[in-house]
Amino acid sequence: MLAGLEGVCRLFDYEPPARPVASYITVWNDGEFYTVKSAATGWPPWEDYNRDGMRDREHGVERQPGTRRVMMLGDSVTLGYGLRPEQAYPQVLQDLLDARGQPAEVFNVAFSGWSTRQERIAYERIGRRYRPDDVVVGVCLNDIPEIHNNLARPPHLLQALHARSALVRRLVGARRREIHDVEELFTAPESPSVRDAFARFFEELRQLRGEVEGDGGRFALAVLPFRMQLDTPGTPSVQERIAEFCMAQGIPFLDLLPHLRPLGEGAFLDYDHLSAAGARRVAEALADSALLGAADDGHAPRAAGPIARMPVGASPAAPPLERLRDPDPTTRAATARALGNLGADAPKAVPALERALRDPEPAVRAAAAWALGGFGPGAAGAARALGVALADESPPVRAGAAHTLGAIGPAVRPVASALASHLDDPAEEVRWRAEDALARIGPDPASALPVLLPLVADPAGRGRGGAASVIARMGGAGRPAVPALISALSDARGDVRGKAAWALGEIGPEARAAVPALVALVRDPDVGWHAIDALGSIGPDAGAAVPTLRSALADPSSNVRWRAALALSHIGPEAAPAVPDLVAALRDAVDNVRLGAVHALSRVAPDAAAAVPALAEALRRDGDSRVRAGAALALGHGGGEAARHALIAATRDPDALVRASAVRALGRDPSSPEVSAALARALADPDPGVRTEAARAAKGRRR
Repeated sequence: MLAGLEGVCRLFDYEPPARPVASYITVWNDGEFYTVKSAATGWPPWEDYNRDGMRDREHGVERQPGTRRVMMLGDSVTLGYGLRPEQAYPQVLQDLLDARGQPAEVFNVAFSGWSTRQERIAYERIGRRYRPDDVVVGVCLNDIPEIHNNLARPPHLLQALHARSALVRRLVGARRREIHDVEELFTAPESPSVRDAFARFFEELRQLRGEVEGDGGRFALAVLPFRMQLDTPGTPSVQERIAEFCMAQGIPFLDLLPHLRPLGEGAFLDYDHLSAAGARRVAEALADSALLGAADDGHAPRAAGPIARMPVGASPAAPPLERLRDPDPTTRAATARALGNLGADAPKAVPALERALRDPEPAVRAAAAWALGGFGPGAAGAARALGVALADESPPVRAGAAHTLGAIGPAVRPVASALASHLDDPAEEVRWRAEDALARIGPDPASALPVLLPLVADPAGRGRGGAASVIARMGGAGRPAVPALISALSDARGDVRGKAAWALGEIGPEARAAVPALVALVRDPDVGWHAIDALGSIGPDAGAAVPTLRSALADPSSNVRWRAALALSHIGPEAAPAVPDLVAALRDAVDNVRLGAVHALSRVAPDAAAAVPALAEALRRDGDSRVRAGAALALGHGGGEAARHALIAATRDPDALVRASAVRALGRDPSSPEVSAALARALADPDPGVRTEAARAAKGRRR
């Protein structure tokens, strides 16, 4: 009977192509949770992830006394996709709270593709140990269909049967079960799929709330809209549905659509990711909301309070500048912050905010210092006053001044030396703001090095790592710092060792004296990869490192192995003893390691007796087209008849990049009839890149 039903179903096993699921609805991997495995040694620079795998600065497990901890959980919108890390709304929220003089430590615990399930796991695995006082989930609307599409998937056995049986496909009706885009939440709110999605979503929130409150924290929700909602009048049904759930559960709730609507499409980069202006508006709405509910003492956790539905945000019109002279310092500080959020829309505010830097209240001075950063280069006229503010007795004022000088950029180089001295500031928030600002400004080496060198040379100095990272951005001009940087390689602090190695690598061949110390650092489990990169940047003068780099090709970490291969490629022919190790690396399980080995062999000894057969084999059989293409280019440097036959065969490779690379390699010596025939055939290749390489080779042959 089953066989008969299967046969009948196969006769009618045709359905029109299914409506594709929107790209913003992520399919989770089997582990359902992932982060970036980071090699960060500190924060800044802003380009890396911290040791928790989050795009955030490092946080100590133990809190600073008197500081409230606020943890933002979310996905790519909270992460700050498309923005610089410091523009993500959790980081802007940190700036706003600093400007208000409210002692808080904001965590950005978010990652692209996470949904509410992963955010709950992130709290369990990452967030809980920091004991946050407030946990705010930044809900993006695509979280809801992702919950349904992923958690409603059948077991693996049923999935396998679904792929093979028309009867199972007919019974399961998988296409009917999927939610294809966020619009379905609005157009089919009572469909079984949408009801299931909301039920699963709310259950995840209940579980997460229970864990947060069980740990003594306060749980809240902030809902981020999609751009399509900007033109929808009234209260959107999805937000209303979430609000009703929060009301019933007593969960504080903030609908961010009214706050973003006045910005229009300028609030977004695409369908849901915030622009810098949108992120600022979200941060300000959070800072002004009841979600971050401090207890009576201002710092201790408390249970969840009543619902906090926020009204439509105020118009973005600039507040009167006269309010900066209001008798109430709270009003003066709030006015400064509002002007800073408007940025270029309030050009007359810069002189007024510059005057506010001399306000008798530290909170107002701090607000003015941070607010000027919203004008970017337009605040250059306040550079001198900001330089004076760097000596303020209040750390938030100094941090704000450093931040704003960095936002202004190269125009403030005359005050860069004063900024460099604050790399050793007693306050941590000032030190890392100064480091980040100097990276943006790009200080003049002649004036900055006299300040930076003593900091790098001080074995106990707070600014040693920061000064090293600033020197790194000077490139070869940082050569006078090489002796001090070598001494910093033995510092007890990992971030200092890593930044010193990075700086030596950026200096390049002029840092050749550091090779022995860098070789010793390669074995450092935390920052050894920085040493490997630096040795590669020094180049042929790092030949003494070849034995150590050969050993690194067998390191358990693939990150170390591929970096070692690239370092050997930069050392060049001096690394010829490593050819057997590089040939062995062509069989590595990790594609990036094989790719690094191919590049290294092409520069170290492409025509070596051991290298040619291995490269030819990689060209024929490697599963990664990048490796095959690299092998083709390497064989083009020499290798005789064996290389030629492999390259001719590669002109028929299914990947256009490999065919183009093979044609380019053959074009270096198109003398044989077999090569000429392969090049002639490539002139008719369906890929234009291959045809271009073939035409170039034919032109060279005519010459």
